[in-house]
Amino acid sequence: MKKKINFNIIRNIRYFIFYLFYGKIKKTIKAKNNKKISIKKIKFNNSIFYNFYNIKNGRLFTNTVDDTAYIIEKYLIDEPSFQYRFRNNKIVNAKISDNFVISNGTPKFIKKINGTVFSLLTGGAGKNNYWHWIFDVLPRIGILEKSKLNKPPDYYLIPSKIKDYQIQSLSILGIPNKKLIDGAKQKHIKSNQLIAVDHPTVFNNNPSKGVINIPHWIILWLRKKYLKKKLNNSKFPKKFYIDRSKDSNTNSRNIVNNDEVKKLLQKYGFKSITLSQYNFIDQVKLFNNAKIIVGLHGAGFANMVFSKPKTKIIEIKTLNNGSAILNLAKKCKLDYNNIIEKNINNSLMYQNSHIKVSLIKLDKIIKSF
Repeated sequence: MKKKINFNIIRNIRYFIFYLFYGKIKKTIKAKNNKKISIKKIKFNNSIFYNFYNIKNGRLFTNTVDDTAYIIEKYLIDEPSFQYRFRNNKIVNAKISDNFVISNGTPKFIKKINGTVFSLLTGGAGKNNYWHWIFDVLPRIGILEKSKLNKPPDYYLIPSKIKDYQIQSLSILGIPNKKLIDGAKQKHIKSNQLIAVDHPTVFNNNPSKGVINIPHWIILWLRKKYLKKKLNNSKFPKKFYIDRSKDSNTNSRNIVNNDEVKKLLQKYGFKSITLSQYNFIDQVKLFNNAKIIVGLHGAGFANMVFSKPKTKIIEIKTLNNGSAILNLAKKCKLDYNNIIEKNINNSLMYQNSHIKVSLIKLDKIIKSF
């Protein structure tokens, strides 16, 4: 208890010092009500619209996960800012008045950047989760492309640079490492022009629903960008099993009879692979080459967007895992199957679960192909 009290005192002193530096965020404003903010509507498929915000001398503060604040002078800009909260068993974008900076200010030293900065910050798991990187971060580049900006941004503010696939996937799009700003390190910036766009998949303030309903334009855009030419896939297996036993997330989600599953699949010519051992473009090739893919529910299935139509997918899951992979497979015109098992660890909730796979069920599905 004493340590917690001391921590709170130190934190409050730090917040007060930064308040002296940068002042209090006075109030919130609507983007349309400030002349230094221009807004453009970006349209896809005549049905999906995104706002494209260009903020002159804008400031940004983020805690990299739940809250990101776009600020002009001493005002918090409502629309591009977000403050994700977990309420009623789902994630929502809370009221702008709940944003971190309203009650706490901007307690980080500011980094001034000359030029235009395009923000790809997305909140949630965008900084370390492959699925959210693929569908929440990268498509913002697609929105940027359609904006027909006079010249490319000088810098790109990304959720983090901790994963090789983040740098590799942007490099393929012609965005070099030297233009990337690590949002996990630079949490408070100011630039001549700060650009932001609406979340690519979240509509009607429902991030939980957005993750299971990826807009079709995003699938087409990803395929166009990363399947530009005929890929040399000859060294990649036609049938593979996504083995998560070496992943860092196995404490919260794993298959307890994993060795037995691998042995059964090996009998049918499957190769067991660990996705984290493949670089980004090789993951694209791996999924593009495959005819049958088996795996436990997880972010790696985002690579299905690169699979050929009619590729067979077998997702091993519990009822808590939802329908994100099923819905994506349908949109990609893949042949989706699943094996649904009970969560055998009651201490794990939501998408986290340990399961035991029925080898009889798995054998039956494989034989049906």
